[in-house]
Amino acid sequence: MYQGSCLCGSMKYELEGDLKAVVNCHCSFCRKAHGAVYTTLLFIPLANITITEGKELLQSYHVEKLNADRCFCSRCGTRLYNSLPALGRANVVVATLTTDELLRPLAHVNTESKCAWFQINDGLPQFLSSPSPDEFGQLLTN
Repeated sequence: MYQGSCLCGSMKYELEGDLKAVVNCHCSFCRKAHGAVYTTLLFIPLANITITEGKELLQSYHVEKLNADRCFCSRCGTRLYNSLPALGRANVVVATLTTDELLRPLAHVNTESKCAWFQINDGLPQFLSSPSPDEFGQLLTN
């Protein structure tokens, strides 16, 4: 079981299940939300996240275009995960995990909107948008 928290430590969560589906997302939403060239995300079933402390501090910002909610701590503003209820999925921000040394990105996604000046040179697969379920399944089995 993995654990994570927000910057101020008021919100804590646990994750269950297989934590292999890690990507570097270059979409403009992630870049703006984090003020960074990309965000490393872990894709898991929404049901596999449990808020263990500070649930009353959980706030969300609905992104209509993505039909997703950006879930964050109302005290310090740390984005913890995106909730995609229609897909039953969450995209957890890997940087909020307490321990992440075993997690490695499998690919770069949404590179069609990456920063023009940023060069990806790590040899990982690149996808212009989000990979299809079949493509993602292939990444997980390699």
